[in-house]
Amino acid sequence: MAEKSRSTAVENQRKSRAAVRRALERHKVYVVSRRFSDSGMSARVLIDGEYYDVNERELSRLEAGARPERDLALEPVRDA
Repeated sequence: MAEKSRSTAVENQRKSRAAVRRALERHKVYVVSRRFSDSGMSARVLIDGEYYDVNERELSRLEAGARPERDLALEPVRDA
């Protein structure tokens, strides 16, 4: 019985560490500015030292963990 609870504790620890690793690997998205207009919201975000102009949908996907260039085909802003 003690062996089973020990293996469960080890498994829980592995899952916890994996979750922390995934969270640390995820890109942090900093919203630098937001603009609202009749056509919706646009934002300039800072990710890993690069600025990107995004719409609401793209911002939502970035905050969910999508990568700007790889997953969304976004290009960094050159005039930032």
